[in-house]
Amino acid sequence: GRFNFFETITPTEDLPDPENRLVVDSKGRIHFSLRRPNYSAHVQLVQKVRAKFKDAGYRWIFSRPFGINYPTHQCGTVRMGNDPATAPIDQYCRSYDHPNLLVVDASMLPTSAAVNPALTVLAQSLRAAKRWLEHIE
Repeated sequence: GRFNFFETITPTEDLPDPENRLVVDSKGRIHFSLRRPNYSAHVQLVQKVRAKFKDAGYRWIFSRPFGINYPTHQCGTVRMGNDPATAPIDQYCRSYDHPNLLVVDASMLPTSAAVNPALTVLAQSLRAAKRWLEHIE
């Protein structure tokens, strides 16, 4: 018989949740609190992918979820918005409180869509820099 197996990597992501937190305590220890509002959808997707490979004739299918100890494309720690009461930066990544501060890393993205956000970060950084140079106070 044929020896066939497939290890599935089914990328999804944790959707933004305003209750998720990363806090550094007074002793410098990092505490991470994460709710995964879409985890059940991820589990359903993995089940469907596994079933498709089973139907295709694979006898052994391995999958392993990544936990919060295996971060890859961290995004969404700084909320972008049009209202300074609910967001610290505007659509050009400029701080409402500190006009000469631009936040141009992946924290300004609400999500990475389960892919590497590097090119999006680069594009938004160039956009923010151009806008800042045009409107230096």
